[in-house]
Amino acid sequence: MKKIISLVLACVLLIGCVCVFASCGKVNENYAEKINKAADKDEHLTYEEVKKDLGDNVVTDAVAFGVGFVVAVKGCESWDDVEDKFDNDETVKGLYISIFNNKAVSAEYREITPDDKD
Repeated sequence: MKKIISLVLACVLLIGCVCVFASCGKVNENYAEKINKAADKDEHLTYEEVKKDLGDNVVTDAVAFGVGFVVAVKGCESWDDVEDKFDNDETVKGLYISIFNNKAVSAEYREITPDDKD
């Protein structure tokens, strides 16, 4: 009985780890390429899809009336977290995604600067 409980507990922990890694795994250069390739084919990811994919890693969401940009940084849940990294002289890399007509039209994986907040 103890082996079964241990096995079930191990499976639950494994599933939890997979979910954590999957939620922040899209803040990378590959996701930027995915957005750009989809835009080239006129098969844009929607603003909502981008927000869902990036989850809690979206630190700036400056979209109004379907136009603006989204900034996401792995391991950060707010712009305050990003500013903490700036204060510690850390280089911050993340996604900068341009949104037009509620569609992701371009994306870059690059160094994020204080100017990217607004």
